[in-house]
Amino acid sequence: QEVKARASLALRCWCCLCSTWPDFVQCAMGFCCRVGVPVLVVLAALVAGVFQYVLQQPEYAEQAVRKLVTVGGIPESIWDHIQVVDKSAWSDIITKLNLGIAEGYMHGKINVDPLPFFLTLMNGTAVGTRRKEEGGALLGFIVKLLNLPNDLAAMMINMQTRERSTRVTKQHYDAGNDLYEVMLGPSMSYTCAYWKNASNLDQAQQNKFNLIYRKLEASPGMKVVDLGMGWGTAAAYMNDNGLDVTGVSLSEQQVKWASEHLTKPGLRFIWSDYRDHCEDPKYKGTYDRVYSIGMLEHVGYKNLAPFFKCVKALLKPDGLAVIHTIGEPDFVPASDPFLDTYIFPGAVIPALSSVMPAVEDLFIVEDFQNFGYDYAKTLAAWHENSKKFFAANPAAYTPEFQRMWEYYLKMCEALFELRINQLWHFVLSPRPAIRKGISRQS
Repeated sequence: QEVKARASLALRCWCCLCSTWPDFVQCAMGFCCRVGVPVLVVLAALVAGVFQYVLQQPEYAEQAVRKLVTVGGIPESIWDHIQVVDKSAWSDIITKLNLGIAEGYMHGKINVDPLPFFLTLMNGTAVGTRRKEEGGALLGFIVKLLNLPNDLAAMMINMQTRERSTRVTKQHYDAGNDLYEVMLGPSMSYTCAYWKNASNLDQAQQNKFNLIYRKLEASPGMKVVDLGMGWGTAAAYMNDNGLDVTGVSLSEQQVKWASEHLTKPGLRFIWSDYRDHCEDPKYKGTYDRVYSIGMLEHVGYKNLAPFFKCVKALLKPDGLAVIHTIGEPDFVPASDPFLDTYIFPGAVIPALSSVMPAVEDLFIVEDFQNFGYDYAKTLAAWHENSKKFFAANPAAYTPEFQRMWEYYLKMCEALFELRINQLWHFVLSPRPAIRKGISRQS
């Protein structure tokens, strides 16, 4: 009788699957409760094996992809911007999603025009909003299921320890300065520019430096530390305005470049993990101002509280800190698999729900600003400069790398164009003080 009951329940589940998604979920949950955990594990393994086999067949994988496009509310015009050349790529798309598309494009299995592709994919769709709109429940479930291994790893393991943090510097920032010098231009600033009243990339980057300088409300002679520092050009700007600046970076090549090009009295660069700098007693409470431009994305949500404690430990009691970071509208424990694999290993864009609890009890938020749209313009300028570099130096990087780089820049441009990603400025003070207000660039 029990066997018959289970068989009947399983049959009803299949019927539910053919009707509505919520009915199927409710039915499947009842089935799981009845069969017990051991049987469930065996069934799950069998189902996973069957799905794996089926999705390796190009014709079934293509059908699955096209069905997801329909139920996810993605316009059919998406197919105007992507063409599968090698049919085996369909399996990569359905099993690896964006990573599969990116790798297919890198290796010539897919033709894609990245910017219009991503704008169509995410503009007003369940993919872009991550909300349970029409089709969003099923699509969201599948996306979460495929990303589950990465998300679970990020939740159980600290992906940004001292040892793991070196991955991104060695893979990305230490890859060589030839491309960066052309892509970034004279500012050598690899973070969002501030385009108000600017007509070109370098002016917009100088505006960004000036904006942060104003928010710091610094006076000549003050001691300042730049956590992250990049190639040191922001620190050089601060020094040109009379500040004594120490730049700290985990990237050996960035520190080397900055030391060779920028070092002078009152401006120095240290190759170090920011945590080591904070824990060194000789730096505790010695800085009038602290700022960090584009490093919080590499800190990781598990380390946000220690990071802000570090900032407070470095500051004098009447100091100020400015934190410049990309922001996410929703909490995510791990980065997009493509970005994590090829661009920024271990990086995770923070959400306000992660940042604000880490700031509470440590700082007063004096000012908050979001100018994320400016990053779309910045990325577009970087892409144009990158194209010029690759055209002038075709053998410097492989065709696969060049396509990967284009995909990365255009994907990120779309994310900022659609306001899915934002750019945040926090101005923080460690204790109450009389202030007229934080100055922004006029």
